[in-house]
Order: sequence, then C-alpha cells, then structure tokens
Amino acid sequence: MEKISSFFSSLWNLIYTKHEQGLFNTICLGILLGLPVLVLLALLFICCHCCWSRPGKNNGHSERNKKKKKKKDEEDLWISAQPKLLQLEKRPSFPV
Repeated sequence: MEKISSFFSSLWNLIYTKHEQGLFNTICLGILLGLPVLVLLALLFICCHCCWSRPGKNNGHSERNKKKKKKKDEEDLWISAQPKLLQLEKRPSFPV
C-alpha cells in the first residue's frame, strides 16, 4: 500500500513542479496523461460497436439470399459503350 501511495505522491509532485515551471509543460503533461485515456475510450467504443452491431447468423444468410434474388430480377442499369461508338461513326471524316 505504501508503494502505491508513494507512486501517486511522486507523480503529483512531478505534475506540480512542471506546472510551476510554465504553461507549456502543463499542456504537454495534460496531453501525455490524456492520450492513454483517449485510446482506452476509443478501444471501448470500437469493441462495443462491433459487438452490438453484429447481425445474427440467420439474418446474414437470409439477407444474402434476398440480395442475390433481387440482382437476378433487376435489369442492368449500366450505360454501355455502344452509344459512344455510334456517335463516332456518325461524324463526318475529314479528307487528309
């Protein structure tokens, strides 16, 4: 217990002396002490997001089958390159 209290007291003394030395040191200490907290919060958010947004096993297979059936039934809406070729053929050629 004494080791833990001595660690935190030495940490507090370091923070206090750096704060007295100037504003720049205070800002740097704040950033250095805040980065691990920020990383832990980001990891917690990512893990919770991955766990809560994971679909069930049955839902994933049924959605895939529905998408495949929709794709087969829908028409292809892509514009083909044939109109460009036709436009090029209609242009008059210049004599060389």
